[in-house]
Amino acid sequence: MKKLMLVLVIFVVIGGAAFAFNPLSYPPPVEGGNIMVDIGLGIRGMGYSGSSWIIPPLFVQAEYALPVGVPISVGALFTISKYGYDYTWGQKYEWSWLDITIAGRANWHWGFEIDWLDLYTGLSLGYNISSFTSKPSVSWFSTDYSEFFWAFQIGAHFYFTKMIGAMVEVGYPYWIKAGVALKF
Repeated sequence: MKKLMLVLVIFVVIGGAAFAFNPLSYPPPVEGGNIMVDIGLGIRGMGYSGSSWIIPPLFVQAEYALPVGVPISVGALFTISKYGYDYTWGQKYEWSWLDITIAGRANWHWGFEIDWLDLYTGLSLGYNISSFTSKPSVSWFSTDYSEFFWAFQIGAHFYFTKMIGAMVEVGYPYWIKAGVALKF
C-alpha cells in the first residue's frame, strides 16, 4: 500500500509540474516582425556511403516571425548537394547525383529568459528533386526522382550579438545542419 501511495504521489507531482508550465509566460526569443536567415552545411541521411566525392547539402533558410502575439515563424528552405563515384575498370566511369530541395517551414520558438538563446521546433513541407547522370551513359540505371515530403526540425540559435550568431538543427530529411544565423 505504501508503494502504491508513493507512485500516486509521484504521478501527481509530475503531472502538476507538466500542467504548470506555460510556454507563453516567458518573453519570446523572437519578436514579431523579425527576419531570421540561416546559411550553412548539412548532413543528409542517405546516399553518401562510399561516395568518392561529396558536395554536402548547402542550405539557405529564411523565416519571418509573425506579429501575432505568439512566437511563431514561417519561412522557406533551399538546399543543394551533389555526390558521386569516379572509378576506372577498363575505362573511366563517372556517376553523380544532384539533389535540390525546396520547402516551406513553420517553427514555434520557446522562450526561457535567455537573450542569446532561441530554441525552436517545427514542421516543413517540401519538394525534393534528384537527378542522376553518368559517363558513359548507363541506360539501364536511373534514379531520377522527384517527391513531396514532410519533415520536422528541432534547433537552436546561439546569438553572439543582437544580429549575428550560430545555429544547429536536427531532424529530417537532414540529420544535422549547422551554420551562421542572422536576425534583422
